[in-house]
Amino acid sequence: MKLPLSFHLTTVVVLGFLALPARAGIVLDWNSQAISAVDTSNTSAPEAARNLAILQTAIYDAVNGIDGGHQKFYVTDLAPTGASIDAAAAAAANTIMSALYPTLGSSFATLYNDQLTAISDGQSKTDGINWGNQVATAILNWRSGDGANNAASTPYAPSGQLGGWAPTPHSNPSLNYVNPPTLPGWGNVTPFAMTSGSQYRPNSFGGLTAQQYLQTSTYATDYNFVKDYGSKVGSLRTADQTAAAYFWNDVPGSITAVGQWNKIAQHMLGTTSGTVNEAVIMAALNVALADASIASWDAKYSADFWRPITAIAYGDNDGNAATIGDGLAGIPGVGWEPLLDTPSTPEFVTENSTFSSAAVNVLKNYLGDVSLSYMGDTDGDGLPDTVRNWISLSAVADEAALSAIYGGYGTLYSAEQGKTLGTSVADRVLATSFAVVPEPSSLLMLSAAALTLLRRRRVVQA
Repeated sequence: MKLPLSFHLTTVVVLGFLALPARAGIVLDWNSQAISAVDTSNTSAPEAARNLAILQTAIYDAVNGIDGGHQKFYVTDLAPTGASIDAAAAAAANTIMSALYPTLGSSFATLYNDQLTAISDGQSKTDGINWGNQVATAILNWRSGDGANNAASTPYAPSGQLGGWAPTPHSNPSLNYVNPPTLPGWGNVTPFAMTSGSQYRPNSFGGLTAQQYLQTSTYATDYNFVKDYGSKVGSLRTADQTAAAYFWNDVPGSITAVGQWNKIAQHMLGTTSGTVNEAVIMAALNVALADASIASWDAKYSADFWRPITAIAYGDNDGNAATIGDGLAGIPGVGWEPLLDTPSTPEFVTENSTFSSAAVNVLKNYLGDVSLSYMGDTDGDGLPDTVRNWISLSAVADEAALSAIYGGYGTLYSAEQGKTLGTSVADRVLATSFAVVPEPSSLLMLSAAALTLLRRRRVVQA
């Protein structure tokens, strides 16, 4: 089957980096600590996105409060003059991570002490530490009431209607029939840059009800595509498509797709970007990912649409003659099964598509639509094993979106809608946050030009 036009690969466009300060690594070291914490603590993708955004915005406001080169994000207080940027970044990160993952405090202390040892003692270092702690505390206080703690317990009852989401069986017996919907209230969490989780909510089925949508040719096409390409046994997937499904498999107990995008960003930034550049780019990336998770979960539970495994089980009862069902779907070794376990959320929109579109649009803004090679897990054993190569970041987003179909738990329509949603989130973040602040000399020149223009207008009027 020919893929939709929007999934065709794009050309490579290389853009320049921001100006490069001398020091590098502090921000990315803490980002790595956070990804490791996500991996070992069974953190879900939305929770990982929120935690990483809290970490990176604290580092950003701590660094930017001293450097002053960019728009402030949340903390507007003035930093002490001459405070150490690196000490502030390390202190802010340590305070955040110790609060979010208190049982992992010893590993954070080791990194924190190593980073501080590399900074010369003195007032600058002391002021930087105090400032970083102050900023981190403010960010933690801000996010403490954002609704994340209540997201798992938010009441949610499946509609029970044809096309509505229902708990689905898993190949992991411990999850069968005891898997409640994942974080049904996450769409109500206070965003970082959006005005609300529903700000960019897509029209789920083009104005149709779910039951009406089941009768369309679009639904039938999606149904048969995922049935053919997402099957555990006898699928039409290529070996590379199977590898892509495993690479982007977004499950708790892994670094999740959110962590994957952070690792990719680390890889792109390398070792020469400097603390300020790292702080800006990683903050923008993770705010976009956090808001993408909120927007995606809002769309999911608003649409309340069934996953492919349920759709295929009821394919003969959906009223669409083009969808041939399998009443034994989900029974291991007997009926149709997806390649990967089905997430315990409604199908629309696919989360990897939303995450990846948001991430790519942010990274393209700073680093360009560059080609990329990256080693990852492509057989599902949790270990990096194969280098994946993409001609552009846009191609990475396309692959991540399609991975849900190859994994057997998403559809093309939901992937398309997720791409659009993620793009809207990223555009919002880039338009409202982290902008460069003109240097004083530039402001003076702009003021002088404006004054000259005003005088000329007065002369003309006279």
